[in-house]
Amino acid sequence: MAVNPPISPKFRTNVAGYSAESVRRWVGSGTRWGAFAGIAALFVVSQVPIVKRSILQNAPVLGWYWKVEEEKK
Repeated sequence: MAVNPPISPKFRTNVAGYSAESVRRWVGSGTRWGAFAGIAALFVVSQVPIVKRSILQNAPVLGWYWKVEEEKK
């Protein structure tokens, strides 16, 4: 006859009080907000010449939009 202990341990895996399920819920939303903030910041600083040359002109799909031919003197 097997005897069950009166108190059985329940294991919960969490880090600093956050379980995997609660983190999983917030990661998708945080990713979308972060991507939106990054794109908005790029458009705000899109008139800065170094940003235009090094980042925006080298974008694979829309890089042609920011390319400006320099005038020859």
